[in-house]
Amino acid sequence: MGLVKAALSNRYAVSVMALAIIVLGLVAAWSIPVDILPVFRAPAVQVMTFYSGMPSGVVEKNITNRLERWTGQANGTVFQESKSMVGVSVIRNFFSDDTDPNSALTQVNSLALSNLRYLPPGTLPSIVLPFDPTATMPICILSVASDRMGEGELQDIGRYELRNAIQSITGAVAPAVFGGKVRAVLAYVERDKLEARGLSPVDVAGAIRNYNIMLPTGGARIGDIDYQIDSNSMMASPGAMDYIPLQAKVSNATYLRDVGHTEDAARIQTGLVRINGRRQVYVPVYRQQGASTLSVVDGVKAAIPAMQARVPEGIDLQVVMDQSVYVREAIKSLMHEGAFGAVLAAGMILIFLGDLRSTVIATLSIPLSILAAIAGLLVTGNTINAMTLGGLALAVGPLVDNAIVVLENTHRHLAMGKKPLAAAADAAGEVALPVFVATCTTIIVLLPIAFTPGMGKFLFRPLALSVTFAMLASYLLSMTFVPSRCANWLREHREGHASGESRKSWGSRVQHGIETVLASVVALYERTLRAALRRRAPVLVVVAVVFLGALALGPLLGQELFPQVDAGQLVITVRCPTGTRLEITEQKVAEVEQAIRDTIPAGDLTMIISELGVVPDWSAAYTPNTGPQDAVVKVQLSGERSDSAQAYAGELRRVLNEKFPGVEFAFNTGGIVSAALNYGALSPIDVRITGKIGEEARALARELRQRIRAVGGAEDVRISQRSDYPQLYIEVDRAKAANQGITQQDIIQNVVTSLNSSIQFDRNFWIDPVSGNQYWVGVQYPEADVRS
Repeated sequence: MGLVKAALSNRYAVSVMALAIIVLGLVAAWSIPVDILPVFRAPAVQVMTFYSGMPSGVVEKNITNRLERWTGQANGTVFQESKSMVGVSVIRNFFSDDTDPNSALTQVNSLALSNLRYLPPGTLPSIVLPFDPTATMPICILSVASDRMGEGELQDIGRYELRNAIQSITGAVAPAVFGGKVRAVLAYVERDKLEARGLSPVDVAGAIRNYNIMLPTGGARIGDIDYQIDSNSMMASPGAMDYIPLQAKVSNATYLRDVGHTEDAARIQTGLVRINGRRQVYVPVYRQQGASTLSVVDGVKAAIPAMQARVPEGIDLQVVMDQSVYVREAIKSLMHEGAFGAVLAAGMILIFLGDLRSTVIATLSIPLSILAAIAGLLVTGNTINAMTLGGLALAVGPLVDNAIVVLENTHRHLAMGKKPLAAAADAAGEVALPVFVATCTTIIVLLPIAFTPGMGKFLFRPLALSVTFAMLASYLLSMTFVPSRCANWLREHREGHASGESRKSWGSRVQHGIETVLASVVALYERTLRAALRRRAPVLVVVAVVFLGALALGPLLGQELFPQVDAGQLVITVRCPTGTRLEITEQKVAEVEQAIRDTIPAGDLTMIISELGVVPDWSAAYTPNTGPQDAVVKVQLSGERSDSAQAYAGELRRVLNEKFPGVEFAFNTGGIVSAALNYGALSPIDVRITGKIGEEARALARELRQRIRAVGGAEDVRISQRSDYPQLYIEVDRAKAANQGITQQDIIQNVVTSLNSSIQFDRNFWIDPVSGNQYWVGVQYPEADVRS
């Protein structure tokens, strides 16, 4: 009651408060990030460690296991997950909600670096970065295409030009470039020529290392002048390396050109990207934690002209696989439904109260409450998303209820002959406590959501907060703004109104007609209720039958944490037999792409992007592929299509499994929503077998796969971890090797150099004098010989 009296005594102050809510709410609505899902608060840290060429089993035992034990000591660690591939170890540490993200990152980084001395010699220092499990799918992709340039040039432009440009956009993260060939300076040597001169590939690598160096030479003070010293230690061009001496025998010097030649080439390709059937390059764009998907995508699109000016002519840059399209449509739909609900609520107020001024007062309380709630969401670090908008839409009814209760009671007091000011004071004072109790009841119902663990807390706490802010603002407005406006805008009822005389306004006539209809409905309900009370037994039997029938239908209903989402795209993981070469996988993927085009009508299909294999760099942490036999096919559907993504996934599942026996397929249609709800995993359900991984565990996994496949509704059931990768084992007789004057290190390094280049263990580089970029220098056999 005191709040009502204060508001009526300071009506100008209440008007200023309402204007302040409008200004602050509009500023908050302009500033608050907009996304499809709330911000994931639980911190996570990703640790990436590289050792080129190391087999995945060795990576798991010698790098991943050790780093898991060390980094798992960070305070607040809840669980870990890791992936070991050829030359790559990826560990993700997840922390409790109350752990400070910066503290978690610092601790993990310190622990990872402390463990470096215990890792195999030559292991590169770990790269430790924050990880957002709800942002594992790129929000858009920047495709880089050209009819004039090859894969290597496109990859170079993407890595050194475009990626840096994207990183400068607020909220954007571009950690890697997918596709193309990694540029490197390679000395291709011939085995027969090396043997004729008593040389090995490692000897050539050592000579290059000795003659292509970068060392600071300092300065020299000669006389009165202080000279800066420079030298030709770094080769001016890759071709100049052909003149590096390998042997310096009298009258029989051997140069690199005598046993091979050097090229500005590319490393052996272990991954590639196909866009609409052509080999190209793309840069996936992710969002930083808390950043707005819409602003990041808009920023990338706005930066396209500037990026286009930085790259050579003939390169086409396009933003594709745009996730913001779905986000915009979802947000627009929710906003439309909320606005439509507010309009309907205003219409019902006008019809039942029959007074335009009362309708305006009640309707104004809706946007004021929503703007206040948006300001509260911004202050508490939340965003505008599907959950908060859903909460605001859900609260529209209770929001207007508070105002209607005060208005209806005010009309009752006006009908008693009171002045508007007295009527407003008495009416609001009488309902202040009931409205407060109703508001608290609504908030208390949502209170348990604040204690929901895991994904439920991530999704529904922002919804509860949006409803709470809106309800508190609605109560404040119903006790201040509504009575003050009633005192100023409503008119005193004329004499005779209290006795039932109808006013001449059209609103009163409409209201009188509605009240007549309602009176008939109430009378009918009263007669029905009396009849039911006379025949209570049959009524209870009918209620029991309906109740039991509803219970019987319960098992037929599915259970989902979040409704099924049609994001307008398909993500198909393709797994060929283990060890399939990249070229063979590409042929199979080309056939899969054609099958997709044959199944989906051309008008419904926008783009197909296929990502094959794994490159042992940062991109390995952002792909589900584990080797050259794996591929991810991303299918973008058009906005206006004849069927849903789920329907096309079902049809493609049948077609592809029939047409490609021996190839495993898995489908994901949920886009960024599904990826977020699965914590970045491809499938919503994972069954983990812990303990010593051996044949017994693998047999158990195969048995579980068969049993799960028999479960109704289970699709794409497969064993993620493979243990059948083909291997060639080199067994060296150390005694015989010693008799020949060679060591184990000599043998293995020569094998590695011949097959994969000396870059694996000999870190030598060359700096392009034009671009200033550095590239690895290595020695290997010609790639045609290696692949034969």
